[in-house]
Amino acid sequence: MELHLISHTLGYGVGVVLSVLLLGLLHRASLKFRHTSTRNQPDARAKYYQAATALMWYLGGLLDTLPIVYGGSHNSRLGFAASILHFSGAAFFPAGFLALWRRPSDENSPRAKACSYLCTLAKVLGTILTICFIVIINLKPAHHPDDPLLQLMGNLLALHVAVFMGLGALLLLRGRLNDFAAKFYVATTLIGAMAPALMMIPLRLMQDSPVWAFVGCFIKFQTPLLVLLGAIVFFTDFRFSNVYAKSSLRFLVAILMALGFILLMIGPLPRIVASFGGYPTAGLVITATALLTLFLCTFEWLNPKLDRIVDCWLFREPDYETAARQIWDEISHRNDADSDAADEADHIFGIVARFVRETLDLEDARVIPVSALKTEHLEARLTGGEVCELAFDDPVKWQLGPSVEFLAPVRVKGKPMHVLAISPGTRRRDMLDSEIGFVRAVTGQVSSRLEALRFEKEKADRRNKEERLRRQVTEAELRALRAQINPHFLFNSLNTIADLIVSDPVKAERMTVQLARVFRHVLSHSDRQMITVGEEIEFLRTYLDIEAVRFGERLRIQFDVEAAVIDESVPSLILQPIVENALKHGLAHKIGSATLQINVRREDDFLRLMVEDDGPGFPPLSAIAPAAIETNGGLTAQHQVQRQNGNGVGLRNVTERLTTLYSGRGKILFERIPHGGSRVTLLLPCLAHNGLW
Repeated sequence: MELHLISHTLGYGVGVVLSVLLLGLLHRASLKFRHTSTRNQPDARAKYYQAATALMWYLGGLLDTLPIVYGGSHNSRLGFAASILHFSGAAFFPAGFLALWRRPSDENSPRAKACSYLCTLAKVLGTILTICFIVIINLKPAHHPDDPLLQLMGNLLALHVAVFMGLGALLLLRGRLNDFAAKFYVATTLIGAMAPALMMIPLRLMQDSPVWAFVGCFIKFQTPLLVLLGAIVFFTDFRFSNVYAKSSLRFLVAILMALGFILLMIGPLPRIVASFGGYPTAGLVITATALLTLFLCTFEWLNPKLDRIVDCWLFREPDYETAARQIWDEISHRNDADSDAADEADHIFGIVARFVRETLDLEDARVIPVSALKTEHLEARLTGGEVCELAFDDPVKWQLGPSVEFLAPVRVKGKPMHVLAISPGTRRRDMLDSEIGFVRAVTGQVSSRLEALRFEKEKADRRNKEERLRRQVTEAELRALRAQINPHFLFNSLNTIADLIVSDPVKAERMTVQLARVFRHVLSHSDRQMITVGEEIEFLRTYLDIEAVRFGERLRIQFDVEAAVIDESVPSLILQPIVENALKHGLAHKIGSATLQINVRREDDFLRLMVEDDGPGFPPLSAIAPAAIETNGGLTAQHQVQRQNGNGVGLRNVTERLTTLYSGRGKILFERIPHGGSRVTLLLPCLAHNGLW
């Protein structure tokens, strides 16, 4: 009798926990997606109905058994209510099973009509049996489980469940068991429902054997647990079915391990410890503690294994962590560095849609701008990052098509900019909560990547803007410096012409003509900061033609320009102030012939532009004012820019232009030649080789 009570109590207790867990998860799914009208609402109601009748069966059996265990009786009010609850749960269970297989699309088919008739008949007979049972237990207050009339009602109940579920399986399930979950559910449900009826005759034959009688009773009263085990597998198309399966398996394993531990404690373990002698109580406590610790550690070790079994074997779920990592690797590495942000976003959206579609085996998945949809009623949920399931009459369905069931937001700086529209397909089971979580994680990755792209674009735009501003500042400085050269040159030339008008009018006229040519050249190149070496030399020749009028036959001019550097770029009018300085301060005061040499050649990645004269050379250091001078290790000691008889505008302008244009890489070097003369050298980086422009 005690073994019967143990098996009944534990079996009913496990059934109560699994039924409550199933109802709770079904309710949780309906609350989380209360804004939607899911495609399988009739199935959801049938699942509620089946889980509720299972809870009635197990809860009634538990409440009916516990008073006996603790010295109570069947004849109390609690016992009557528990018996009725236990009986009615089994009586109405077939109707829930049949309703589960009635699909809305099959309402006019023979199978749907047969299912409807069977459901109605099952409810009617279930009601009749329940009423009869209530009448019997009220007419016989001092009833006992072994009462023949109650045993008859129990046998009729078992036949009622077996017949209706057997007929339902034969009429409705043929050709519809296309996957493992459906086959497993039907097999376990039919075995669990028919075993009590099938065990009626064998139990009468087992009365003389206590062991076999216990086995028969265990099969009769505990096989209904298979119904819930089948539901764990088959109810894979409701939102939290994977959570239910994992929690149920954990609970079953915990119950079995706890039962095993208790059986060891009340069975062989005390005798084994006592056989060693010594202190049996201390040995039993230590052994039991060690054994319980081992069981707890084993349970902790089994938990991830059970989850893995559910994910891989039962639900065939992929490794979402690996899939998410692959998606991130794809969207975060783009070989096309020249693509703009729009192309990059389209590339990311294409990758994500393909990965999600293939990973979850969806009918379709695509990314759509929020601006193209009427999502005002979903704005709060999308802004919160929630994956929204669309109701049947949702206006977004009319825009995207009736197959679209979910919208997952892609947010940039907390604002939804795009949505991932998901169409699971009519043949696919409902999406699991873990799959929704995977979609949420993927859209979060896309949001992070888009924010990174936006930051990179803003950073590049800011860098380009700063570069444009620096270039504009540089060009403005160069224009100002160049504008300073033009009047300086003009004033010097006009002063020379004014002197010649008195002393030599013919030369003054020739110089005026040449000056006009010079300024035509300056005006034609006024919008260019850089000109070629050839253009600069051509301008110098025109300018020196003017100076030749003043110097006459005593001025000799020599040009030595490498042909390879003719097309190299140099700042406009960069040599004219140096040449003017050599003529004015070097050769103008020399008696006799005077020579001016202009050399241009390449040295590694630099252009060397040199202006040399054979005049008296730079004056002593005490007679000149300081200026910014650069030296080179291959030249003589540094000199300072001469400023006597002038304000030094020309050479100072050249120095400032070099500093502005070449950021300190251009150099101007001054050298006094020992045997007479001066040399000024410009070292300019070759623009084509140094990427300055």
